[in-house]
Amino acid sequence: MINKDLVEHFDIPYETRQKALNILDFDSEVNPSEGKHFTHPILLEIGNNGHHTSISCEVATAGKYDLIIPFGWWHREHPMAIIDDPQKWTFTEQSCLGHIKDEGIGGMFE
Repeated sequence: MINKDLVEHFDIPYETRQKALNILDFDSEVNPSEGKHFTHPILLEIGNNGHHTSISCEVATAGKYDLIIPFGWWHREHPMAIIDDPQKWTFTEQSCLGHIKDEGIGGMFE
C-alpha cells in the first residue's frame, strides 16, 4: 500500500477500479475508502545490495507511512537477511539474485 498523500505529492500515475476491492486494515476491518485505486508498476529499490523489483500498490491513506509492504512479500517472495535492522537489509536468497543491481551500475537509476 502506498500513501495517497505521497501519490498526490509526486503525481504518481494510478488507475481507478469500477468496483473497489475489499482491503483489510490492521484491525481486520474493511475500509470503504480503500481498494478503489492502484498504481502503475513502479520501481522499488531497497537494501544494502540494491534489490529492485517492479511493484503495483494499492493507493490508500496510510497515516505516517509512505509505503506498507505485506509480510508475505518479505518472507516468501523476497526473503532478506537481518530483517529487524533496516540499516542491514540484504537480499541473499537464490530467488532474488536477479533482482540485485550490479555494483557497476549502482547509481544509474532509482
